[in-house]
Amino acid sequence: MENKSLVRLNRYIDSMPALSITVAKVLEVVRNPQATAKDLNKVISLDPVLMGKVLKLINSAYYGLSNKVTSLVNAIIMLGINTIKNLALSTAVLSNMSNQSHFKSLNVDGFWRHSIGVGVASKLIAIKMGIPGNQQEEYFIGGLLHDIGKIPLNEIFFEDYVKCIRMADMRRIPLVQMEKQILGITHEEVGKMIAEKWRLTSETLDCLLYHHDPGKVEKEKFKLVSAVYMANNYCNLNQIGFSGNRYSGALDAGILEKTGITEEYLDDLFETISSEVEKASIFLHVSG
Repeated sequence: MENKSLVRLNRYIDSMPALSITVAKVLEVVRNPQATAKDLNKVISLDPVLMGKVLKLINSAYYGLSNKVTSLVNAIIMLGINTIKNLALSTAVLSNMSNQSHFKSLNVDGFWRHSIGVGVASKLIAIKMGIPGNQQEEYFIGGLLHDIGKIPLNEIFFEDYVKCIRMADMRRIPLVQMEKQILGITHEEVGKMIAEKWRLTSETLDCLLYHHDPGKVEKEKFKLVSAVYMANNYCNLNQIGFSGNRYSGALDAGILEKTGITEEYLDDLFETISSEVEKASIFLHVSG
């Protein structure tokens, strides 16, 4: 990649809204299996914007309640801790996808559906692998954020990115290969830059950097990155949303064997993932 383009890329990443202190605290709370609505209330009540989004969500047409909910604690109880966590993270991700005029090569709704689908699938795979409850959210986060490196590429080089997507589609090859060939940098590498800027955990950073090649990660992170790899492949294959990549290639048999996950198990996830994606799609309107 030319120095001028790299400078533009770095400048754009520097301008991206990072995960807020509130979102970080929400994630910290939900990682605790004993977390309660009162625990979340203490965090969210200090953030008027997120508090407004929570109340807007529970009172949205999606839930169809006859009486308006004005209590934050009641809203948290009714929505559930998992939904609150998803909303907090969604707000952070969607705040970086607001420039509709330049979102030409990637559709916001399709990108979001793919991201949430991979997050949900990653967590389901974690459960199947017997990952402890207090670690499962790391799988969801890694899945949700895995493609965030595509946002700067789409924003800064959108004409070339359209070409990347079109050529990858025509040649039936993974998008990451065309990114390297045409742009000289991949969304994985850009994802690493964002993870460093946002000071995300090393586990999440590796999900962003190696979700197409989990064999490169350290042993203790292998299951996590492999789960995101399998979830991403599955969502691409089953067209759950769209983030520019139709052809991820066949799942690596060695990874399936090492993780104990079968393709039959993945096939059984479709209805659960689709249901969660539909439920989460309301965040597009709440977070907008």
